[in-house]
Amino acid sequence: MLLNNDHLELCAIGKYDIPSKQRQSTFHVDLINSNIAIFGSALSGKTNLLKHLINCLHKRSDETKEQIFLLDFGGALQEYKNMPLVSAYFDNSNEEYVKRVFRILETILKKNIKDLGSKNFTAGRDEAAIPHTTFIIDNLNAFVDEDRYSAYQEKFGRLCRDGRSRGISIIFTATDTKGIMRFMLSFEQKIALNLSTEKYSEIFGIKTEALGNITGRGYANVTERPDGIIGTFNLNAPYEVQILKSADIADTDSHFVRNLRAKYDYDASTGEYRRTVKKYQTFPQELTREDYEELKQPYSADDKIPSGSFVEVGLDYVDFKPVGIDFNESRVAAIYGKREFGKTNLLTILLEKLKDIKPGSRFVFFDDGRKQLYGLYEKLRDTRNCTYIGEFATIDVQLVGGEIRKRKLSPMLQFYKLVHEEYISLNRDYRENPVLDQIYGSDISLDLIPEGADRGNAEPTVFIIQSKSVYLNTKTNADFIHYVLPEMVDTAEDNDLLFLFTDAKKITDAEVNSEFNSALKIVFLLDNIAEFASERGGKSVFGEMDLKSLKEDYARCEIGDGYYYNVEADSLKKSKFIKVI
Repeated sequence: MLLNNDHLELCAIGKYDIPSKQRQSTFHVDLINSNIAIFGSALSGKTNLLKHLINCLHKRSDETKEQIFLLDFGGALQEYKNMPLVSAYFDNSNEEYVKRVFRILETILKKNIKDLGSKNFTAGRDEAAIPHTTFIIDNLNAFVDEDRYSAYQEKFGRLCRDGRSRGISIIFTATDTKGIMRFMLSFEQKIALNLSTEKYSEIFGIKTEALGNITGRGYANVTERPDGIIGTFNLNAPYEVQILKSADIADTDSHFVRNLRAKYDYDASTGEYRRTVKKYQTFPQELTREDYEELKQPYSADDKIPSGSFVEVGLDYVDFKPVGIDFNESRVAAIYGKREFGKTNLLTILLEKLKDIKPGSRFVFFDDGRKQLYGLYEKLRDTRNCTYIGEFATIDVQLVGGEIRKRKLSPMLQFYKLVHEEYISLNRDYRENPVLDQIYGSDISLDLIPEGADRGNAEPTVFIIQSKSVYLNTKTNADFIHYVLPEMVDTAEDNDLLFLFTDAKKITDAEVNSEFNSALKIVFLLDNIAEFASERGGKSVFGEMDLKSLKEDYARCEIGDGYYYNVEADSLKKSKFIKVI
């Protein structure tokens, strides 16, 4: 039912008895200026009432004046996720969505407060051109009973208190009052269906009689004076109410659905409405490339358009825009993460694109005893210039003058030899470093050790560094990050060098750790960020972040989730990464 234009905020949802007047009146609820609490036992009609309210919002408003957010802990509202006014439908299958909806609503509240100024929503909405927001939680008990959502219960209370006058109305259902009564001062409209006498009294503060077990039957406080009543009428007292049955949106022949499709310009060929509010997407459990292309949102005018060297690896959780690395701008990246959390998958995505955008580059794989890079090396070596270092080997070393010696070298020493002979000379700047003696032999004159490469003549190379050796607190190993890496990074743009640290480890030496962190431009974390920051503390690039905020703002990661951190821009984004292996 749609009322006249003077009462567009009201929705008729049933009938209520007025015993003193021996009559029944239409029961209206205010969908703009009040929050609505709906209590009821199982199968009492709570979900039917929610559906009726959603339908009513679609009838009385449009996509310029209303947006609906659904947080469905009961699983009964999924059919409404594609309705024209539903901006977002989130269930509790992924904790991130629960937290995400509160971030969105807090942003809306802040914007409304700024745009409305000193006016409340009813007085200022037309001038400020602000749409109304309805936030619906089905089964609030599941939300308040979960310890992991405790930080967001405070945010929920603040939305209940502050949202009403600023264009955000809250509607919830609950089966029990436990843990919920603390919010009730912010709910002008209370509806209770098929409960015990004690529960009715707890909700309304007035003794009421239990009713029969009839779906949709219960009590509600009446906030609008009924038409045609002469004399006193007890407003806000509980009256016996019978809720109407909602229209079935699956019935395409119904009057409601036909009108809905006409109003919101339904496209039968695609099964979608052309007139809708902004939609907030959700991810499948695994993000395939097909899913990625379907869900990816276009760049806006304010976004920096990446170059042709941009490697897309996933989508951020909020805007569903691509995250990745622009290798024209960021030449040092690191991947942190738990075992079996997708690090190899992420590296595979990067290398698949790099081999295409860097066809003339060499790929150097510096592995350790785990040989986790060997499979990727095998895939590339037939079509690209590849070098693999991963175990002790007896190799030829050539001295000045042409003498060749056979030396058994560790992977770390093999890597130093490669760097010295083909990228930057270690001979002049590191004469006191024993690494060259270890490579060429300590029994020879320093003059017989090759001078090494001219730093300006290195060939374009992608270094994939997974060896644990570079993080060890020994002089020989740590010198790579402390001294060698900074000099190579200085030449990276001129020589087209890229560095991927693919399973970055903890560095105990504070000075070396600081040097490593300062070299990083892009960091991927495939782990729960609050736990990671707590364990690593100031030892990682996340060390300066506020631990309390990280716990509140970001949920635990599902498989395929992680974080993208642009260090220079100080931009942290929770992301879903493309699944390729």
